[in-house]
Amino acid sequence: MEENKPIELRSEKVRNIIGRMPPVLVRYGTVMIVGALLVLAGIAAFVPYQPKISIEITATQDETGEVHYTARIPQRAMAQQENFAFIAANPPVEGAVPVRFIFHDVPDTLYVSSSGGWYEVEVHPLDNDARAIEIPTPFNFPAKIELRYTTFWKWIMMIIKVSVNK
Repeated sequence: MEENKPIELRSEKVRNIIGRMPPVLVRYGTVMIVGALLVLAGIAAFVPYQPKISIEITATQDETGEVHYTARIPQRAMAQQENFAFIAANPPVEGAVPVRFIFHDVPDTLYVSSSGGWYEVEVHPLDNDARAIEIPTPFNFPAKIELRYTTFWKWIMMIIKVSVNK
């Protein structure tokens, strides 16, 4: 009768088999990871992207009834000033306040506080339909500066360039 010999788990042969990584798995695994990274880089080079910068717009009205809009643009956003397309606002009152603005001109005066620096910029509505609205007190509403469309890859490179130049 045959005797069942127990397999010794700590033998030299078992340790060699368990401790060795199959070379085919290492080779094809590396090729697959590099290939996936190249596909992601290729997609990032062609996917359109429109970055946005959050700001706040203040609406005021003078004695003649003319409404004026000013925006507070963070200092860090001014590095991308040449890419500004327009401002898309999210006013609290639907229909009464314009929702798209353009920059009139950016002054050189930088305002500084403990929370950072900003520029006060006069903005003009793009959709100026000359509706008469009445603003009893000045109010603020959120908006976003929409930058020109670019690819995701170019945007990442621009952010890296701005970070390195600091």
